[in-house]
Amino acid sequence: MSNQTKEVPRRKYRLDKENSFRQRIWKLWLLIFAAGLVAAFTASLTHADETGDRRETRAVIEAQLEAFRQDDGPKAFSYATPNVQTMFGDAETFMQMVREGYDVVVKPVTVRFVKFETDGSNALHAVQMIDRQKTLWNVYYVLQKRPDGSWRISSCETEKAETDLI
Repeated sequence: MSNQTKEVPRRKYRLDKENSFRQRIWKLWLLIFAAGLVAAFTASLTHADETGDRRETRAVIEAQLEAFRQDDGPKAFSYATPNVQTMFGDAETFMQMVREGYDVVVKPVTVRFVKFETDGSNALHAVQMIDRQKTLWNVYYVLQKRPDGSWRISSCETEKAETDLI
C-alpha cells in the first residue's frame, strides 16, 4: 500500500506539470491570437483613416482648382492654411501670385491624382496636370490637418515633367 501512496503523488505531480505546460501553451496561443487581432484591427483603422484622409484632402484640392477655374479668389484663398493666408494677406494678392507662378493650376486641361501619403496630420498628394499648352506637370500639394479636423493646403510645388506627352 505504501507503494501506491508514493505512486499517486508522483503521477499527480506529473499530471499537474503537464497541465501547467498545456495551460502555458494555451495562454501563449491566446496571447498571439489576441495580438494578431489587435494588429489587424489597428491596420484596418489606419487604412480606413488613410482612405478618409485621401478622400478629404483630394476634395480640398479639387475645390480649390474649381475656385481657380471660376476665378473665385476668396474661395480659392479659403483652402489655404492660416500661415499661407497671413503670408499673402488677402485673396487678391494670393490670386496674383497663383496666376503669375502657377499657371498650370489655374486652369488645367487634365488633372490626375497619382500618389498619396499621410501621417495623419500632414498629407502629400502628387498630381499630374496638363496645362493649356499641352505640357505635362508634376504638382505636389502638402496639406495640414487643422484642429477642427478640416484639411487646408500649406504648399504647392510644380515641376515640368521629364516625359513628353505622346
